[in-house]
Amino acid sequence: MSHHFEISTETAKAAPPAVVSLLHVGGMTPADWVTVLTLLYLALQIGLLVPRYLTRLRHYWENRRGS
Repeated sequence: MSHHFEISTETAKAAPPAVVSLLHVGGMTPADWVTVLTLLYLALQIGLLVPRYLTRLRHYWENRRGS
């Protein structure tokens, strides 16, 4: 097996616990980070859906006036 492959594999295995430890040292617990990431995900979803719904609503009103 390649030495570089072994290093990559071991790094990938150690990354999640290392990230959690660094975030905890930074002053936020994993629960806090889950909350932050959930709110970020929610904001992104809203940001993507609102323009789509506004376009559909605009088309609906245009078609309704034309009928």
